[in-house]
Amino acid sequence: MNHRQRLATVVGALVLVTAACGGDDPVESGPTETAATETAAAETAAAETAAAETAAAETAATETAAAPTGDGPNATIAPDLPEEFVGHVGPLEVIGAALPPLGQGTAVEADPALGMAAPVLVGLDYDGATVRVDATENGPTMVVFVAHWCPHCNSEIPRINELRDAGSLPADLDIVAVSTAIDPTRPNFPASKWLDDLDWTYPVIADGVDMQAQQFIGTSAFGVDGFPFVTLIGADGTVAARWSGEHDTDELLELVTSNLPA
Repeated sequence: MNHRQRLATVVGALVLVTAACGGDDPVESGPTETAATETAAAETAAAETAAAETAAAETAATETAAAPTGDGPNATIAPDLPEEFVGHVGPLEVIGAALPPLGQGTAVEADPALGMAAPVLVGLDYDGATVRVDATENGPTMVVFVAHWCPHCNSEIPRINELRDAGSLPADLDIVAVSTAIDPTRPNFPASKWLDDLDWTYPVIADGVDMQAQQFIGTSAFGVDGFPFVTLIGADGTVAARWSGEHDTDELLELVTSNLPA
């Protein structure tokens, strides 16, 4: 499997990417695996090729990984990332344990992550500036996971902006977007321009990709299973609420104000 195929698998294998853009019924459309029919010689050759690729990747990682500086993320972009994704994903550092998936249709009050410590994210925006998601440092925080190709995200972002412009959101609420599920073949790429066009003025983190685990790093850490996906974190660093899908402005405001700890 070449690098582009591996990244296509990262994008395609995530149920959240293929299924859960909003509150729609899941659609399973991940990559289809066929039964292995190669001969023993072919399998041996494939194993040797894979071993060579792994060794090359490890060598490249050793050669390209730089020590973190300042307050930037202590992480590096995968050395086998296809060129067309460079500048559009990661690096992203996750500090703390991952949250369990929310589960499609789960009510806010039934969320298994309620009261759990939210992981801290340290990443870069599309201009290369460090962005840190840490409610214990920045106060109550709303993390909004969005995908550039998601029609529900394209509807939801203007509603968040409407609440912003009306001054309806709590003044001390730190709002950060995580731009994830990047796919150059789908609409509104690149995500940086898409967010600018939608007048998103809050900080943005470019989600990272774990090529080995075949997953987007931030979405995995926060248990994201639909887009848009919001995690509300109290000033103590614990999860106050999570929800996915599209909501109108009144519903959004109610979700924030009713679940944000006093």
